[in-house]
Amino acid sequence: MVRNLKKKVFVICSSLILLNFAGCRHNPDIPVSPIFTFDKDVRTITLNNCATVGCHDGSSRRRPLITYAEVLHYVTPGKPYSSGLFTTIIKLGEGKMPPRGLLADEQIKSVYIWILQGAKEN
Repeated sequence: MVRNLKKKVFVICSSLILLNFAGCRHNPDIPVSPIFTFDKDVRTITLNNCATVGCHDGSSRRRPLITYAEVLHYVTPGKPYSSGLFTTIIKLGEGKMPPRGLLADEQIKSVYIWILQGAKEN
């Protein structure tokens, strides 16, 4: 009986610890300088890697990623991990974008900071 009680206490304590960690969220420090903008920092990334022939260039069934408004459709300003644009460029498996290979770390960082700072146009 004591053994069963110890087991139950262990399971309950372990579950509470796991729930505590699952609820933990990190609020990143948002860099205030320099300000990242679509026109200055992100447009060339989307044009050279997303809006390519047969992909998001407007000639296929996929939504174009050429203009600020089109890219903003995939972005939740201030929330990179709620933004389809960011979550697909950091994927490693099926459904990752761009399909021919990962973006450079600096490009991913630029998109991340741009979204984190509010996804400003210019």
